[in-house]
Amino acid sequence: MRLSRLAVLVFLGVTCLLRAEGRQQSEPKAPEPKAEPAKTGSAPAQDQAPAKADTKSGTNVDAAGVTGSTFESQYFNFTYELPKGWKALDDSARVASNREVLQEDAQRAKALVPKKSSAKSNAPKPAPAGSQTPLVPERYSLMAAAPNGLDSLASPVLPRINIWAHRRIPPMDKAMDHAQLLMAGKHSTPLVRPQEVNFDGHSFARAEIIASNGEYQSRYITVIGDYLVGFDFWSKSEREMVEISDTMKTVKFK
Repeated sequence: MRLSRLAVLVFLGVTCLLRAEGRQQSEPKAPEPKAEPAKTGSAPAQDQAPAKADTKSGTNVDAAGVTGSTFESQYFNFTYELPKGWKALDDSARVASNREVLQEDAQRAKALVPKKSSAKSNAPKPAPAGSQTPLVPERYSLMAAAPNGLDSLASPVLPRINIWAHRRIPPMDKAMDHAQLLMAGKHSTPLVRPQEVNFDGHSFARAEIIASNGEYQSRYITVIGDYLVGFDFWSKSEREMVEISDTMKTVKFK
C-alpha cells in the first residue's frame, strides 16, 4: 500500500523518537494530571502544543505516574508493575518533552500543506466530508524507566522501558502495523516475528529484534480507543530482554 507523505512522516518520526529516547518513537485539554503520586510540572509555555484531553473526563492523554513500583495510566485505565528497583523518569520532564514533540509535529504537518495554485488541475482536493483523520499526529511517552532512572527520554541507557501512546492514523492504524514496522530495519535481525498475544483480556501484537546497533528490542502494542498503546523494552542481551519483557504479565486493565 502506498502511504501518504504525512503517514510516512509520522511513522519515520515514530521510529526516530523511540530509538532516540527510548529510541525510535500515536489522542484524546483540561486539568493537569494528579499531583501525587504523578508530577505534572508547570503549565506549558504559550508556544508549546498542549496535550489533548478527553472532553468528558478532562484527563490528559499522558496523565500517568508511578507509585512505588506500580505505573498507572489515568487516561487509558491500566496499571503495570516495573521490574524491582527500577526508577521512572520524572513526570514533569516527560510531559514537557511530550509538549515539544507535539509542537514539532504540528510544524512539520503545517509544512506539508500544499501551496495554493490558480491552476485547477493542481489544486489540492478537499478532505472527504466527515473525515476523522487528525491533521497533526499525536504521540506521547506515558512512562520511561531504567534501573537507575533516566535524565531524559533521549537517554541511551540500557536496559530501559518506554510506554507510549500514538493517535491511530490510517493506513497504519492497527497494532500489527507497528509490529511490522519494527521488522522494517534493513540491518536488524528478527528474533520473534509479529504475532498476537493476550494480557488481561486484551490482544497485543508482539515482535522482537536485534537492532543494527546490537540492542535487543521487544515491542508489544494494543489498541485502546483512538490510540495505539505500546510497550518497548531495550536491553544488552536476549536473556535480559526476556526477563524485563516478562513484566508484561503484570498489566491489568480496569
